[in-house]
Amino acid sequence: MYRLYSVEKMVRLSKKHRWWTVTGLKNTLERKAAPFVEAKLGDYIQKNGGKKAFIMTGVDRWGLAHGFVEAGYECTFGISCSPGHEHPLHTEKQIKTLAGILMPIAGRLPFEWVYPTGEKQEERKPKYPKWFHWATVVAGDCLYIKATCRTTCKASGGHEHNTPQDVELFRKCGVKYLVTTTPILEGRSFGTNMMESA
Repeated sequence: MYRLYSVEKMVRLSKKHRWWTVTGLKNTLERKAAPFVEAKLGDYIQKNGGKKAFIMTGVDRWGLAHGFVEAGYECTFGISCSPGHEHPLHTEKQIKTLAGILMPIAGRLPFEWVYPTGEKQEERKPKYPKWFHWATVVAGDCLYIKATCRTTCKASGGHEHNTPQDVELFRKCGVKYLVTTTPILEGRSFGTNMMESA
């Protein structure tokens, strides 16, 4: 676990809990995304490129990433702790090594440099075209996928925090299936952080 120093001021007034994580749901619920995708879409995946997953954020979505490894997918991992990092990784060992090097530094950066906030959540800067086209399944944080996807991918799993507008965007990008790891409430799925804090 790595500290994000820039958000500590948000919790300084908390009397009962001085810190929190959302690793409970990320390491349990999200770990089940790959077996669920396999059970529901396994035949489709095999007919459309095989078990190849592009996990957008392997560092902060460890349960999701590990679930696809356990399910026998050939995986390529993006990394969310490194602004501008565009060299996906291919093994869990690489993720752990790079996270150990970068997170002590990234944890001290302003939070908005690490994760899109406010209006930046609506910006789209397509990246990783090779890996989007290579993958049969693209998984990870909806904001990262939405911000970087260019054209098509065959299936999409492990998302959370999807609005109806996000679903329509993914449809236009050619996504055939969308799997969320949190329930749909009032027409949208909510993030694991919201669900766990609730």
